[in-house]
Amino acid sequence: MQDVSVDFPSPGGTVKVLDQVNLAIGEGEIVGLVGESGCGKTTLARLILGVLPKGAAVRGAVLSFAGQNVLGDGAEAAHRRRGFRIGFVPQEPRAALSPLFPIGAQAREILRWSGGGRGAAARQRVAEMFARVQLPDPNAIMHRYPHEVSGGQLQRVLIAMALLREPRLIVADEPTTALDVTIQAQILTLLRRLAREQKVAVLFTTHDLGAAWEICDRIIVMYAGQEAESAPVETFFAHPRHPYAGLLLDSMPRPGAGLPQSIAGAVPNLAAPPAGCRFHPRCPRALEVCRVERPAPAGPAGQSVRCHNPLPDRDAA
Repeated sequence: MQDVSVDFPSPGGTVKVLDQVNLAIGEGEIVGLVGESGCGKTTLARLILGVLPKGAAVRGAVLSFAGQNVLGDGAEAAHRRRGFRIGFVPQEPRAALSPLFPIGAQAREILRWSGGGRGAAARQRVAEMFARVQLPDPNAIMHRYPHEVSGGQLQRVLIAMALLREPRLIVADEPTTALDVTIQAQILTLLRRLAREQKVAVLFTTHDLGAAWEICDRIIVMYAGQEAESAPVETFFAHPRHPYAGLLLDSMPRPGAGLPQSIAGAVPNLAAPPAGCRFHPRCPRALEVCRVERPAPAGPAGQSVRCHNPLPDRDAA
């Protein structure tokens, strides 16, 4: 994805939800998309899935998938990519499955719809995938209804369903939000293992920096529809460069560190966003140039930051 923007129409004017965003995910790589509510994480995920709301305008240079530019493809092409080559794991498992049909029947419907098999072959395929995501007694779970299994088991079911057609990419939209801490850790470990074993790329959207630390190879920080920083996960947590990224990390609860620090101000109105860097009205390091000119990406190898006055290296500070 290169310089891609998304605008939504509204009674108050055009809402500039994404602004020249760049994103790349390699085979077997897990990229975490983090930021406050309203930063554009879900819109970016929906853009990749091809399920933006009616009226959304997409502009950009390149939106490529498996080496092919798909920017401007029609709804049918996006629909087939979503079914065959891109899987999706939502954040609320009970809302994602129908309460009226057994779990196995709903999983087999994916194979029937996509031409992946019927009858005994489909049942065997689903049972094998349920076993791969470490569901106990897969054959029994196939006959149960969603209300008869736990939330953690349902999330494993959804991960299995996302993998049934062997996709190249999985979009996981805050998949651990509805789970308790112990089950969250199990699901994160499972996703990481499956990404490595099946060499599937994963876009992991989350507001939980702790979850991002556990699972991701690389972090992309979003703010008000712009990507602020991209870095390997260890580099990001040790040496954030964008002031917003540093403030996000300071807002995390830490043992013995007292109360977390809040970030002053609020996310701007995207119908009338500030010029230049969109974070400058809240930034303690803002310069005059920040108010008029959006910074270009720069930084050391492997780390990209859009900032005119980035944070110094914490070891050097």
